Order: sequence, then C-alpha cells, then structure tokens
Amino acid sequence: MNKVSAIVAAAVLAGHCLCVQPGWAAETPPETGGQEAPASKADLTQGSLTAYDLPAVTTFGVADQAPTVPVQTRFGTQYNVVTEEQIRLQNSLDFYDALRNVPGVMYQKKNIIGGQTSASLYVRGRGASHPSPDINIFFDDVPRSGVLYGQALADGIPVYALGGMEIYKYPQPSRFGTGYAMLNFIPKYMTKEGYELRIGAEGGSFGTVAENVGMGAKKDNVDIYAAQSLVSTLGHKDHTAAYQASYYGNMGIGLSDNWSLRMMANRVDAQTQVPNNPITNTRTTDRYDTQTSLATLSLINKYNNANGYLKGYYNDTLFYLRGENSNTTTSVQTNNLYGLRGRETYSIWEGSEIVNGFDLDISDLRNDQRTYSTDSTTSWEFPQHRMFSPYAAVSQMFGSKESFHVTPSAGLRLYTSNLFEDKTAPQAGLVLGYNNTNLGLNYARGVNYPSPVILQGLLTNKTSLPSGLDTKDIRPEVVDHYEMSLSHTQPGLFTASATVFHDDGRDRLRAYMYGNANPTSDFFTSSASEYKIDGLELAGSVTPTDNLELFVGATWLKTWAKGDDGETTSKMPYTPAFALQTGFKWKFFDNFQLSGDYQYLKDVYAANWMRTTNPKAPSSNVTTLNERNRLPDINVFNARLDYTFSYDDMHIEEGKVFVAVNNIFNTPYAYSMELSGNNRGLYNMPGTSVMVGFDLKF
Repeated sequence: MNKVSAIVAAAVLAGHCLCVQPGWAAETPPETGGQEAPASKADLTQGSLTAYDLPAVTTFGVADQAPTVPVQTRFGTQYNVVTEEQIRLQNSLDFYDALRNVPGVMYQKKNIIGGQTSASLYVRGRGASHPSPDINIFFDDVPRSGVLYGQALADGIPVYALGGMEIYKYPQPSRFGTGYAMLNFIPKYMTKEGYELRIGAEGGSFGTVAENVGMGAKKDNVDIYAAQSLVSTLGHKDHTAAYQASYYGNMGIGLSDNWSLRMMANRVDAQTQVPNNPITNTRTTDRYDTQTSLATLSLINKYNNANGYLKGYYNDTLFYLRGENSNTTTSVQTNNLYGLRGRETYSIWEGSEIVNGFDLDISDLRNDQRTYSTDSTTSWEFPQHRMFSPYAAVSQMFGSKESFHVTPSAGLRLYTSNLFEDKTAPQAGLVLGYNNTNLGLNYARGVNYPSPVILQGLLTNKTSLPSGLDTKDIRPEVVDHYEMSLSHTQPGLFTASATVFHDDGRDRLRAYMYGNANPTSDFFTSSASEYKIDGLELAGSVTPTDNLELFVGATWLKTWAKGDDGETTSKMPYTPAFALQTGFKWKFFDNFQLSGDYQYLKDVYAANWMRTTNPKAPSSNVTTLNERNRLPDINVFNARLDYTFSYDDMHIEEGKVFVAVNNIFNTPYAYSMELSGNNRGLYNMPGTSVMVGFDLKF
C-alpha cells in the first residue's frame, strides 16, 4: 500500500468512527432534491421479500420505477433498476433476459438459458469482446467471479434468489471499482415480522421447466430466508440443452437498534451445451460446466445520519470447458476470489452527503488445459492478484428540494495493484434542479485492469512469468466519461429523461493468446489504440390510470476506433446504432394482469474487437466490419397474462396462474454468428415459445 492509499484508508476509518457518534452528527438525514429519497431499497421489490436496505447514494428520483427510466443521484450519476416484480413479469429464466428492457444493454446468447463464453454482455458498446472484464458483476455488493475472463456467466446467477438488479452503465468511482459498468444483484431476505412460504413452477416449449421454493421467517431481531430453484431445458435445437440448480440462504441478526449482522450463501451448479457451428455443423466445445459458491458476512450500521457496512466475502468457482466428445480441448479453471469491503454514507452538516470506503480484492486462479488432438497438457498457475482501492466522495446541496437547488460533488478512487500499474480515478458532478426537474452533469474516469487471460500465453511453466516481463509496466485501460442528463417526474403520472454521453477510451489491451514470448514493456498496450463512443438515451414511463403503466427507452450510439497501425473503423461489435425497448402493464377485471414488452436492435455487428493473435501484426487490432458481420435486425415481442387470487382456507396470501409467450410473431433472430470464407451462419434463437405456471405465496 502506498502512502496516498494509506492516507485515504485512514480517512475512511476516521469517517466511519465519526459517523456512528450521534453527538457529532447532524440531527437530520441528508436532503435530496426533487422528491423524498427512499429510506431504503425496500421499494425495489413487492411483498415482504425486499431488497438491500442500504442505498448506494441518496437519489433525486424514485427507486421503484420502470426499468427503462434511470434513477438520478445527487452525485450527478445515474443507474437503472429492474425490480423483482419486473423479473417475474418478463418471465426471465436467466439474468440476461431480465436485462432486455434496460436501454443501452444487450447480450449475446445462443441458448434459451445459460451462457457459453464470457463474451456475452455489452453495455453501451463495452463488453467482453476483448480480453479484459469491462463489466463488473456483483452480488450483494461484492464481486461474483467469472473465472479466467473476469466476467460472470449467466450460469452462475440464479434469478429466483434476486430481490432486484441495479445497472450502472458507465464508470462511477464512488460506487464501484475497476471496470466501465456494473451490475449489482440484490439478494432477498425477510423484512416483515411473520412467516412465509413461496412455491412456483412452470413448464412449456422445448422441454423447458422451472421450479422454485422459498421459505422465510422473521421474529424480533432475527430473520432467515432459504430458497432452492431448478431451471432446465432440452433446447430449441441440437446441443442447446442446459440446466441450473441453485441453493440460497440469508440470515440477519439485530445486535442493537443501530447494528446488525447478516450472512448470505449461494451455491449454483449448471451445465450449458454448445450448439453446432451453423456453417460446418461441428463443435469445438461440447458443453460448459459451472460449480460456484459465494458467501458474505456483513456488519451493518443504520443511523439517522449514516448507514454503511463492513463486508467480507469468498467466491469459489470451478469452470469446465469440455471437449472430450469433439476431440478438441478440455479446460479446467479454478478461481478463488475473496476480500473485504467497507462503505459508509453519512451527513455531518445540513445538506451534505459524504461517501467513503475501500475495496480489498484478492484473486487466486489456475487453469489446466488438455488438448486431445495433440494429446498434450498445459497448466497455468497465475500470480495472485491483490487490489486495494480506497475511495471518497462528497456532495453539498444548496437550496431546497421544494424549490431551486444546486448540488456540486466530487470524488476520487485510488487503485493499488501488486501486479499492475497503480492508477487514480476522479469524478465530478453537478445537479441543478427545481422541484421535480433536474439537470445532471457528470465526469468520471474508468480504469480497467487486465484479466488473467492477458498473462496466460506468457507463462512458460506452471508458476513463473518470463524473466523479461515486468507486469508493473502493463498499463490498465482508461476511459473518460462525460454525461449530461435532464429528467422530470410528475408524481403519480409520468417520469421522463434524456441523456447524452461521450466516452473517450485509450490503452486498449492486446493479448498474445498462444505460445510463449519474451515481451517488452509495451507488449500489451499501445497509446495509438483508442476509441470513442457518443450516445443519446431517451426514456420515460407513464401511468395514465391506476391500472395501466407504459414505459419506453431508446438509445442511439455512434462509435469510432483506431488500431495500433492507425487504421480506423466506425463500427464496433455489439454496439447497436439504434435500440428500442418498450412495454406495458395493465390490470383489468380486478384479478387479471396483462404485461408485455418489445425489443428492437438495429445494425448490430458480430465480431471480436481488439484481440490480436500475433503481437508483431498489430493491424489485426481493429476488426474490419462489413455487411457480412451485420446481424439481421432484432424484433421480438413477448407477453404474459396473470390471474391473481387469494384463498384464506389454505392460507394463500397471493396466488398467480400465468401463461407467458415469447417471440409472439415467431420472428427469426440471432445474437451471434459464424463466418468462414464467403459463408456465414447464424445461431438462431427460438421461435414462438409458451410457458404455463403458477406462483403461490402462503
């Protein structure tokens, strides 16, 4: 730890001590502009199973709103929310589907459920199409590891254990660390006194079935919740079968009026088959097996003027890439990711809000690979990576939330790594508002550290790096993000927002994936490699009647990239030129509810970006994309009809019987393709599918 990091860490601890002394603190909680800030994130879910209590930062808008509409914070930043109710109404079987109505987000998949590679999730043009984890995947505010490539697969995230999702679509150093975007999955637990049993099951097209059971109880200062779920499908074509089994538990103990202890554990076992290459009708991989466990222990404090936590976590992931039947390669990746995180949000004087904290993350990873065609075995035992990143941010509101208000803010995160170059990430924001209207301005720097795949091809044996390599010379990727947003909320009627943004990225990482080399210090990155993304997002929701809600979101993206050799391109993979998400929820005849959504993606190009197989041929850093790389435009309509009832004699508090139809118009579409010479083949997604099921809460 360097001197600056130590100073910031000391400030974090001092602030933590200060904020829990009532005599030193302000008597009123932090003020917000626009509307009353939610006291907790309980608004994210429906019923007694609610989401994480601690807000990221105080909001200007409301947390419980349509997935298309961002929440504006007093730091000038935004995030989107997908509630537990929305996850169910979309009949989401994996977390990819739960994201389909979030503007600026798209995914790459080939199966009904599950994911095949880490190159699967993209946010505003950034994702896993190159060897570095652009996007952080968090569960309960801690990293949910995705082994070698740094991202979590859909196989490791059970939707039935989620109380909601937060989506941060650009760097926010005061909220999360390395990476350009973040998904935080919010766990379920009991917040209301009493007992609860929830049972659900569904089945339908392509041999797809799902079941889930959840039981919870809360009495006095103790609550406990446990859940089990299973999702399985035979697949919509050969070799697309998959399943996921999840086991989840969460227990909280109140230590006093202001302090509590919470323990959470989750185990997931999954298999996902890999469909045949649509051109050659062959496979390079048979299936992916994932066995992953996560445990967290949190010490939580809640005062009128402060809230926060100290959290320890442990991830254990075993990931198999199996190629025995296809006589190719089997890879076994073992990753242990663990660490300690602290965070505190508090107000010392009127109108202030201060956030400080630290992240300590440690990763141990090993990869054993057997190639059947050559009957050879290669092993990599990667150097342990330790990252310590303290951060702090402050905002100050001038004025009144009922009238004109101005809230400037600033923050800073420091990154110290035992392997790679240290970095700093500043942020600054300004919110100008009048009552329910807010103009937000924000600048933030994102820092993206290499994933272990960067070093994989350079390990000459199981334990050591080449003698000529100093990993401290490897520069992390950097992106500077600029954003302006305008939002207005008319309580009980509508919310609308418009956001323009610009990303300026540089030092894009390269990877020499095969063989061994004796690299120089500039082997991995080049200052000549850069990219720019400009975008506009429009979003809104309206409730013209108490029984009807409509929402819409639209995103336009314009991109530019330059490789090491100076070649440029205006097309980047998985960056739609235009995307539209819209939907509705309509209650009628007291007991019926019809919900639906529509997704349209235009000009999506399928390829890998900035991945070089030969460091002596940097021209391959920019993939030339043309019409052959362009996927057919995606048009998908989905709908679900629910009948809701209660039955006191059986203690059914709320029961639902439903039918869900995906891809109503049987439209052909695909998120991925293969190219070979003049041939191209699409990994077509399912046609019309129907699921019928029930959900009972006792």
